[in-house]
Formats: sequence, C-alpha cells, structure tokens
Amino acid sequence: MQTTPSVAICIPTFNQAQYLPMSVGSACQQTYQNIEVWVSDDASTDETPHVMTQLCQQFPQVSYYRQPQNLGIVGNNNWLLSQPKAEFIIRLDSDDLLMPNYVERLVNLLECYPDAGYAHAAVQEINEYGDKQGIRQLARTEEFRKAETELRAAVSGFRMAANVAMFRSDALRKLSFYEGRPEYTEDYDLIVRMADAGYGNVYTNEVLACYRVWTDASTVRPRRKSLELQGMIRIYEESLLPAFQRRGWDTQIITQKRRQLALIHSAFCYRPLFTEAERNELIELVKKLGDSPALQFRLLTLRWGLSPFFEWRYSTELKLKRLVKAFFNRLNKL
Repeated sequence: MQTTPSVAICIPTFNQAQYLPMSVGSACQQTYQNIEVWVSDDASTDETPHVMTQLCQQFPQVSYYRQPQNLGIVGNNNWLLSQPKAEFIIRLDSDDLLMPNYVERLVNLLECYPDAGYAHAAVQEINEYGDKQGIRQLARTEEFRKAETELRAAVSGFRMAANVAMFRSDALRKLSFYEGRPEYTEDYDLIVRMADAGYGNVYTNEVLACYRVWTDASTVRPRRKSLELQGMIRIYEESLLPAFQRRGWDTQIITQKRRQLALIHSAFCYRPLFTEAERNELIELVKKLGDSPALQFRLLTLRWGLSPFFEWRYSTELKLKRLVKAFFNRLNKL
C-alpha cells in the first residue's frame, strides 16, 4: 500500500507565548494526515514552557524542546530543522499561521516537480493583533522555476512572499541547513544556496499562510540593521558572486544591485535612534555593501536631514510594487 510522504512542521520560538496556540494549532489541524510538529524554545523568558505543556497535552503529535541557553535565530533553526527524519520540512515562525490545506497543497506540488528543492505560496499579511493588512504575492506566472533562473533573479532580492516554506529534507541536509550562515538574512541566503546547488522551486499564488508584520514601537528591528547589512554583504560575497563566477556569468549586475541596495539602506543610517558610533558603523557597512559616487552624494544630503524623505520614497515604491503585482496577477486570472 502506498503511503503519503511524511512532513515535519518546525516552529522556532522565543518569547512569543501569546501566539503559540494559534501557530501550533494551525500546524496540527491540517487536512494532510502524516504530520509531526516540532517546537524549539530558544530559552524564552515568558510563559512559553507553560503554554507548550498545555499544547503537548492537547496535540500528541507535538514534540517540544527547550534550549538550555539562547542560540539565536540561526542556531535555534539549525538545531530544529535537523531533528526530524521526515521527507519534507516546513519552517513556520511562531507568530505565523498555516491555512488548513497548506501541507496538502505544497506536498502535491513538490511531488509533481522532483527538481524543486522547496515550495512556497502567497500569504495573508496580518499585524500583531491579527488584523488583515493585505496579500503578499509574487508577480510570477510559472509554477516551477529552474535553479539557474532563480539564481539570476535572486540578485535583486529575496524571491518569496514570506519566509514560510516547505523544503525537501535531503536538500536542507545537503546544504547543512543554516550552519555558519548570517543572522536576519538566513532565508535569503538559503534560497541562493539552493539555486546554486541546482534546486529549482515551485510557487502558487494561492494564499496558504498568514505572515505577521509588527509595528515596532520599541525600535528593536531598526537596531538589527547592522546585522542585516552584514548578512547581505555575506550573501553577495560568499553565495552569489562565487555562483556567478563558477558559471562564467557577467558579475556586473551584482555590482549594480549592491549599489542600488546601498542607496536604499543609507537613509536608515540617519534615524535619530542611533548613537553616533552606531551611525558610523552603519555608514561603513553601507559603503562596503555598494560604494559609489551616488552613495557619497546621498550620504551628504542625508546629513542635511533628508532621511525621512528617502525613507518615504522607498516605502512608497514598495507599495506601488505590491499594487502592480496584484494587478498583474488579476490579469493572469482573466
């Protein structure tokens, strides 16, 4: 008798006890049957252990482990994703949710495309209160994208609607998961390395998950800018550039994209929340990402207090891109 492929849903968490019942519940209440759920608590200081004790009693398919010390995003995910022996592995952050047919739909897609290393879908964006904020989707018509096509596209940025995805476990093991990779850009780095290793991917414009976006009043996220910039530099220098050079591709496009990104991120350097030392560190990282005469001029204008204008322009461009994607996808459905 033919058995369905096994699937492990891996949920890393840190101090998000209030969201765990929804996240774990969405993982356990899938239409697909052959599922196990793993939760790795990165030494949370909130009510996570108590909440997980209750969830483990409610859902016997859940395995819960509490790390004795904080490993960070990469360390916790690396440990977690390496535990299951399932054929497919899903990474689901503990503040996000899966629609009931997420696993069933993406298993079917990966079964149809054996050259795909991972599958992903459009998502419903929600805020910290669960209110719907809009749909995140890609302006992409093809269901399957070849590895080299994805590798070229990845130069322009992270090509997923959100970091919720189903992976072939063999592909993750071949790439040693996230071991030794940069924090806060680990998902982008992973899809680049997947493509470099020859894995394509499959995508559906069906909304199959909810992705939570925070209003960060505490300014924690902006203060991660240094780690984000360091991670982006490593992706270009350690993943993308060597991949292009091995194939004999023109690397000028990489230089151009790095300079464009440096211009975008330069505005964040002059936010009032940064100390002078932090600002100087960010400026040096932006220059390392992509120095150019245009960047030097931009930094000069930012010293004159134009940071809010450039941040507003970047935010507006992102909103326009989303509108264009939504319009493009509606046309394809006609």
